[in-house]
Amino acid sequence: MSDTPVPIPSGSVPAGTPAWSSTDAAPWAQAGLAPWARPMWSVPALLISAVWAIAVEPVPPCSDAAPCGPDWGGMAEVGLAVGLLFWLARLPELTLIAAPALVAVVAWGELPGAGRMSQAANVAVIGALAFGWAAARERLAARSGQRRIAERAAGVRHRLPEPVGPLTRGRFPLGTGLVLCAVAAVAVLLGLSGIRADEQHAARAVQITAQVISRGEESVQVRTDGARRITVDAFYPEDYGVGSTVTVLEDGSWRRLVAEPYDAFGWQLLVLAAGLPGLSLLMVGVLARRRAAALRRAPVPALHVLERTDQEGRTWVYAADDTAGRTALFTCLCTTTFPETDEPTDRTEDEDEAEVEDEVVEDYSVDTRLHEAVLLGAPYEGGELVLVTTDLAGDPIALHTVGPVLLPRTGKKPLLDAPAVTDTDSDTTEPEKQARTDRVAAALTPTGRPVRWGPGPMSRTVGLALTAGVAGGLSLAAQDLVTEGFDWGLLPFLGLLIGVRFAAVLLNWRVTADSTGLWLTDAWTVRHVPWEELRAAKYTDEGGVELRRSDGDAWRLTGLGVPRLERRLRLRPSYVRMTEEVTALHAHPDLRPTEPSPPREHGLPLGPLLLLLVGLAITVVVIR
Repeated sequence: MSDTPVPIPSGSVPAGTPAWSSTDAAPWAQAGLAPWARPMWSVPALLISAVWAIAVEPVPPCSDAAPCGPDWGGMAEVGLAVGLLFWLARLPELTLIAAPALVAVVAWGELPGAGRMSQAANVAVIGALAFGWAAARERLAARSGQRRIAERAAGVRHRLPEPVGPLTRGRFPLGTGLVLCAVAAVAVLLGLSGIRADEQHAARAVQITAQVISRGEESVQVRTDGARRITVDAFYPEDYGVGSTVTVLEDGSWRRLVAEPYDAFGWQLLVLAAGLPGLSLLMVGVLARRRAAALRRAPVPALHVLERTDQEGRTWVYAADDTAGRTALFTCLCTTTFPETDEPTDRTEDEDEAEVEDEVVEDYSVDTRLHEAVLLGAPYEGGELVLVTTDLAGDPIALHTVGPVLLPRTGKKPLLDAPAVTDTDSDTTEPEKQARTDRVAAALTPTGRPVRWGPGPMSRTVGLALTAGVAGGLSLAAQDLVTEGFDWGLLPFLGLLIGVRFAAVLLNWRVTADSTGLWLTDAWTVRHVPWEELRAAKYTDEGGVELRRSDGDAWRLTGLGVPRLERRLRLRPSYVRMTEEVTALHAHPDLRPTEPSPPREHGLPLGPLLLLLVGLAITVVVIR
């Protein structure tokens, strides 16, 4: 349905500003990120290969000949790997530096002298890093291409209008990043100080040969040649069998094993905990400040566009001739800019209260209509922009981005009606349900092709983390079973197998609608429900979905989300969107797809595959 956009006063449009039509915007949209370069491929590739490399890496026991000292190189390696999981998704600029650094560390530090399985895993890590580096480079190239296309489309440049206040994006992450990096630097100094103190004690200490007579959780008790019994702290007491000989360094009341020099693990952990987010925030702040300064420093491209704000607070930008708001070019989070002023104000208390009341009304009254707007700055993923548009009263206002510019995912549309994240059937009357279904149906665009719904990036990230946790926990239990024998305390670890089902659902649940009905993929099976047998689809208060058949049977998925948190954050997860759109398709047959879907689009149950991967991880631990 075509809307009439709210016009912008002619005085707010700089002279010579061209309209960004759909024809002109098409090359810009086509210059976006290639599908293979999306983080959804590079992040899991690095995570899976890194977990594999850690699982198969041999851990040599501590000994006098090979002491277990502080491993700063290993800390850097872990830090780069963990950081890249975030940088691949959000900071391609940092990825171009960190990925080659980690490749060098792995190639020169891990490959030489490693076993065949460990070498294969580390080669996989290097391959994942190379793929991630290429994806980051492609991402930056796409940004440059979009920026050039937008600049050519604008033709002319203008300075920001006078009402635009300070562009503050980047100040908070920049300050927070500096503080966290300072904490990491102090932790490094304290760790090095502890190492120097340990070396000084060791230089003065007397070496004592002793025999291990018992082991504790974090210590060993030894008997010296003089029949003296002493207890020495040990991080790895399992490396010293009862009856074995160890060397103890003793300097007054200070003593330690020769095989275990001071390990600055606690300080290294603080370095990672503070340094990784600190470095990320620092880079985010620097990039944001540079982009904000570029907007202020010189005239910028200006384009006449359409924009709207949805119920989630996101701003969606459309081509100037897309008066129906069908295809958004990009979306971003924006806020109103206010000019800096030192002029005193003389307002009464009643005026202040009236302004507060107006602000409250505006906070809860979201104008989701299309508005004419002037876009200042070249749009590209992650860019900084200013939008001159109109408010509820039709007066000109200036907005600036407070978050990165994002290209909308396929099928993602603005939420124009107030979100009802966790409303169940029991909480809503029949007229309200029907009205909501009609609103969802009105927003759907029938194309005839099959429609698919599945997990989002956050769901897949949680699923990968859960898979790694299950594999790691069961591998540790298997290792204890091999080395220590059976213990009843190992039985609770079998409960981790339940996590395989949840992980498989979070990673790859799928619902596909085609001309024949719905194809439903969970952790273990793929089911088909014809349209004539579908009775209802709903989401539950427990964060799951339920699709009921006319014969009373039901297909359920649980553990897909946290409704209370989603309601607080005003989110609309993919499983909620799926149930609402399936309900709309069920109620409006004319909107259903007219084409059948091939089997490859029905989804793959990941439960058996994850069980196989967990079994392989356990086998590797047992036989190595």
